[in-house]
Amino acid sequence: MATLTPTLTLAAAAGEVSSDALSFSVTDTLNVSPPIKGLSKKAVAAGGGGNTVLVPSSAGIKYTYIKHTGKQSDGSTSTTNNLIINFGGTAGLSLGPEEFAYFPAQASTEITGISSSSHTVLVECAYYAET
Repeated sequence: MATLTPTLTLAAAAGEVSSDALSFSVTDTLNVSPPIKGLSKKAVAAGGGGNTVLVPSSAGIKYTYIKHTGKQSDGSTSTTNNLIINFGGTAGLSLGPEEFAYFPAQASTEITGISSSSHTVLVECAYYAET
């Protein structure tokens, strides 16, 4: 068993997102065990192609990190296409270039990705199973 410590911090000056300043941080300690997929990169197909599996379906909740790198599959050409994240075949998230998501994925749900248009998208992803 291993420990994963995620932290989320949101901050903005007064007047940027509301009349008040925004500043908070939350941290959790999670116990994880295999299956674990450390940080890796995958090329996601252009729209009209097939969905690329980012997290396979398996028993147990999986703490999942996915980031749109802002690059096409060659790793150097920029793209403005969004990354569409599907949960069991249903679109659930849309990430723009350089955006990321971290979430606990429901057990037995395959998570796939596809580009919103004509470019491939290079994606960073990782997942860790809840103990």
